[in-house]
Amino acid sequence: MSSFFINFWIWPAAAAVLLPPIIEWLFRRRKRRTELPTIRFLLDSRQQKKVRRQDRLLLILRMLAILLLVSAISRPLLQRGLTGDDHRNVIVLLDGTASMNQQVDVTTSFRLAQKKAAAVVRALPDGTTVSVVYLGHNVSVPVEKTTDLRTAAARIEKLQAGSGAAPVSAALMYVKDFIQQHDINAAELYVFSDFQKYTWQRQGAEAVETSRALNALADVSETFLVDVGGQAEFNYLATLLRPVENVLSAGKPVIFQAMFETRGQPPADARATVTFLVDGGKKDVREIDASAESATLEFAFNFPDAGEYLVEAVIDGDGHRADNDRMYLCSVPKNIEVLILDETSEQPEPKSLFLSRAIRPPGHAALEKLSHFDVKTIGPDRVAYENLAEYAVVILTATSQLNDALVGQLEAYAANGGAVWFFMGDAVNLFDYNSRLFKNGQGLLPCRLEAKESLAVDATPAVYLNYGDSSHPGLAQFARFSDSQNAVLRQYVKLAAVEQTDTAIRVVAALSDKTPAIVEKRFGRGLTLLCNTTPGPEWTYMSGLSDYPILIQELLRYLLGNPDTEVNLNIGDRFQQPVFVSTQHLSLKLPDGNKVRLTPRKQNKDDELPTISFDDTTQQGLYQIEAIEEVAPRRRFVVNQSEEEGDLARLTADEFDDAFAVRGLTWIGPQRTVEDLAANLHTITEVAPWLLCVLLGSLSLETLLAWRFGRRREEVAA
Repeated sequence: MSSFFINFWIWPAAAAVLLPPIIEWLFRRRKRRTELPTIRFLLDSRQQKKVRRQDRLLLILRMLAILLLVSAISRPLLQRGLTGDDHRNVIVLLDGTASMNQQVDVTTSFRLAQKKAAAVVRALPDGTTVSVVYLGHNVSVPVEKTTDLRTAAARIEKLQAGSGAAPVSAALMYVKDFIQQHDINAAELYVFSDFQKYTWQRQGAEAVETSRALNALADVSETFLVDVGGQAEFNYLATLLRPVENVLSAGKPVIFQAMFETRGQPPADARATVTFLVDGGKKDVREIDASAESATLEFAFNFPDAGEYLVEAVIDGDGHRADNDRMYLCSVPKNIEVLILDETSEQPEPKSLFLSRAIRPPGHAALEKLSHFDVKTIGPDRVAYENLAEYAVVILTATSQLNDALVGQLEAYAANGGAVWFFMGDAVNLFDYNSRLFKNGQGLLPCRLEAKESLAVDATPAVYLNYGDSSHPGLAQFARFSDSQNAVLRQYVKLAAVEQTDTAIRVVAALSDKTPAIVEKRFGRGLTLLCNTTPGPEWTYMSGLSDYPILIQELLRYLLGNPDTEVNLNIGDRFQQPVFVSTQHLSLKLPDGNKVRLTPRKQNKDDELPTISFDDTTQQGLYQIEAIEEVAPRRRFVVNQSEEEGDLARLTADEFDDAFAVRGLTWIGPQRTVEDLAANLHTITEVAPWLLCVLLGSLSLETLLAWRFGRRREEVAA
């Protein structure tokens, strides 16, 4: 019985209904005998009956007024189950983007949203269907159409705020489609968000999509916007950390560049401290101008030994620490190994001598390293005894020992991510190279070798390698400070023209007559490079120039690329690595300590090795495959947050109305209890307001009737 009344204890006061008849009985007139000489002065019996009916009517109205008053004070509840329609469909949309990690009092916006969302689900009546939609770097559905409210609330409490930056329009459109696909009538949508402007007001088409989705949802659901945001005045964020050079080696100093930004307006006494760490050890501490919008710092570090290092740049001084850390995972070898295949390697002065010295300049043990690279020169017939995977670049000089075994090893090496560099020379057999290495465009060579061209020593105009005009990224920095007119060629191999439509092939540098001289090609996961002249002085004066070692070093850096690209990711990027040892399941440890299972699979039937892939990079931090080192090239990778989420400016209720102007939305601020609203919405309706209206009407009627009955009695008495 008490479930139908909020103030059930007031019901004993209903005994006051007996007060009007008691008062009527106590104060009614006593009958007295009166002797009259005649009965013509006695009241007519019909008039007496009318008076009694009037008194009874007034008495009933007065008793009804007391009963209505007591009923209204007890606050009776009308439950939907009594009317036969007790089913509700509730959808909880939880904003889990990076800005939800901001501090709100002693907790975060996401933890506050979790607490309120779980309380809403637990407060719903039995039989309610609940779905939970989560917005991180994409849209996911942790709970779909369940009536187990306790399990749904528990799953909400297990969610973690990610570092993603997906627009809210994606989640709203998903909810709209979800309602239509499941044919849900009268859905209830509760959106828990900090209402960050970047999440809700993206530039361009995303802003239109948000407004369109809100209008569409207003037609098919009741939408409640629950504000769980804080009031962050400013925010520091780390936006970039990388080495100035992608090529690293032990014993040679490396410069790391770090960039930081300030969003909002910090107070005048604010301080921003930047700490540079390597594998958790503090290496340098700097202080930057907190009032500046951006700052760039450089940190120098010399890796003492070969290995894999985790480098971090952390800025302190604000209340939102989720975007204060920037990480870079780098592999540092002792030296970057280069293999030269030269059939004259056994001679005292092989034809690749100038090339090997350009790769590894002669030095002294007491001096600083001059190059990151180390070089080994062998004959092409000895390549079968080498593990090519240990070398970053393989260079094949002109050889007459070209055979299918050598070509097969080079193709497999390049297809798995290696870099192969070809030089020409007198020993090159054009037909052999074209048939074995070009293969009508399917081989390693980027273009066909057409003919060997010889030039007179005093030829006018001279033909030279015009790398000074190159705009290729491998030579862009070097070409600005170089004069290539002295790199005159006496002989070269004419290369076929490169088709502009083939995006896998590109000219790195051309001759002075605009014909291709150095051409690159993507082959599998690797890269090949073709130079149409010799690496030594046989065909060109280039190897005698001071620019020659720099040219070779720059092209080697380009061929090597950034070996750490695949392990330094942003939120939402895919991690993918080949597996060497076995195809058994591997365990990946996430930054929060949880583990997931990875299954190696071959992407294509022709792949030699299976690969592992992981797409759910929703957490910022360090990920690690728990296996032996030989299982994959890299067993660790890091994920950094998108810098766009660093702006914590958010929408107020008025700004939201002005921005979207959608009717039918209910804004619920921090001071309002959303779980009570959700529990009582539609399911329970208070009858007290209606009872008070009836009470007012009955009192008015009683007053009117009492006045009219009194007037009539006075007229009869007169």
